Amino acid sequence: MKVKRYIGKTSYEAMMKVKTELGSDAIILHSRKIKKSGILGIFKKPLHEVVAAVDEGKNEPTNIKDNKFILDNFKDRPNENLGELKDKIENIENILSNFVKEGKMQGNEEDISNNMYMEYYNNLINSGLSKVSVDTIMNIVNKRLTFTRGNEEFINKGIENVIKEILGQVKEDLEIKKQKIIVFMGPTGVGKTTTLAKLAAKYIINEKKKVGFITADTYRIAAVEQLKVYAEILNVPVSVVYEPQEINNAIDNYEDKDVILIDTAGRNHNNSEQLEEVKKIIELLEEPEIYLVLSNTSSYMNMIDIMEAYKFVEDYKIIITKIDEGRNYANILNAKLYSKKNLSYMTNGQSVPDDIEIANPKKIAENIVGGFNE
Repeated sequence: MKVKRYIGKTSYEAMMKVKTELGSDAIILHSRKIKKSGILGIFKKPLHEVVAAVDEGKNEPTNIKDNKFILDNFKDRPNENLGELKDKIENIENILSNFVKEGKMQGNEEDISNNMYMEYYNNLINSGLSKVSVDTIMNIVNKRLTFTRGNEEFINKGIENVIKEILGQVKEDLEIKKQKIIVFMGPTGVGKTTTLAKLAAKYIINEKKKVGFITADTYRIAAVEQLKVYAEILNVPVSVVYEPQEINNAIDNYEDKDVILIDTAGRNHNNSEQLEEVKKIIELLEEPEIYLVLSNTSSYMNMIDIMEAYKFVEDYKIIITKIDEGRNYANILNAKLYSKKNLSYMTNGQSVPDDIEIANPKKIAENIVGGFNE
């Protein structure tokens, strides 16, 4: 009789090795789970050991389930415990049954996991996230979590946590150590002027700071008039510059101010010549804080065009406006990942100064994931 020992990652794998080498007539003598040798084996999943035998004689019966064969071979052995033998046979049948079930379950579990992964992947795509954003999220989540049924709440929370990590911690320091110059740039219609007024109100009302306005958006009469209205309400002086070279003279007139807020022209971001004026103004300023203002109602492709148009500015933060008008907050994450710039504020209405807040990663993540079931 030929006896061999087989080891597999699963009982199914070990049994397949037995069948491949010894054939279907092999007898299972013993099976158990074992640990790999060495210290590292402690932390790994147990292996499955199966000891099997096959009779090498050609004329002898080899079917272990043949009752006549069992009795013929053991009738002259009065000391043999037939009850024990029966238990062993039942154990063999259980092992065979289990490894078949295990093989099917493993296949089913893999299918379920893959299907669930794609469900969540498509949910994120449908939420408005770009493919790049979804790939970034899911690659991280897939390394941390197992996609199984009944685990949905845990998976949702895991995706939220990854989104929060990507968005990073958002901080805005309103403390004034020296005169602060803040520049707002972005295309027409995103709400730059209103956002400027909201932030000015925060400095004036909450921080008790002296503020001055400068506008270079002289191409739209309505823009200048709108800023003058806010200036009158907040009791803030406003200066208008028509050429980039005038910017420093306007700043010199505000030497008593803690904060100077500059509204640049809302130009066509596809016209490089029109953006040149914004670039010149920024180059003439000393250590300005710069905000690129984007609307949450813009398409992702339009946001990309805008961010590409303003890539001549190396260091800026992103303000997302009109979050109350957009479908959800997916584009906030898209903009963050594409630009690799820090988030700053979000605005959600026209009220000055109420409708502005520091971007909240938790709120953004919950909004995106919370839309899965809608």
